[in-house]
Amino acid sequence: MTSQVKDKALHPNPAWAAQIGHSTLELVTATALEGDVMDRLLIIERVGRYGWCFDERNFELMRDCFTADGVWEGSVMGETNIGPFAGREEVAKWMSGFWPQQFDQRRHMFTNVIIDDLTQSSATVHAYLLLAKTADRKLDMVTTGPYRFLMEKELGVWRISRLSAGFDAPF
Repeated sequence: MTSQVKDKALHPNPAWAAQIGHSTLELVTATALEGDVMDRLLIIERVGRYGWCFDERNFELMRDCFTADGVWEGSVMGETNIGPFAGREEVAKWMSGFWPQQFDQRRHMFTNVIIDDLTQSSATVHAYLLLAKTADRKLDMVTTGPYRFLMEKELGVWRISRLSAGFDAPF
């Protein structure tokens, strides 16, 4: 096998997100799993709402997902950085800017959701993205990747204060 073929087989490098510090999970201890079950459910719901509002092109719901000073940033395979975009208005404007150019139906699916560092007012959430698209009656995978959400509780509502999106392939 030539080195060029070998390099392509490892692109992206396995565990790239952990290697660059994008995805760092804590060890599970009894205290790590403590916390209000309702908070955990509402945090997971916020992650789902983020995907739904993008896919259904709802600008107001996109804005509502983020804190006023919320940040969205991304990394493609740990090699190409996107953003950061700061402030809920700028994030929502940037995200909705894709809609006029996307003629397919996108579906953001988040799996393997893990909540770390849960306090009464903040949490770190890790989840895998499966991004699919449907066009001309054909379903295709677009990309996958690790997402990290830093969450803050504002007046009883969980919102994203920083979203670090990871993508395993360009799209």
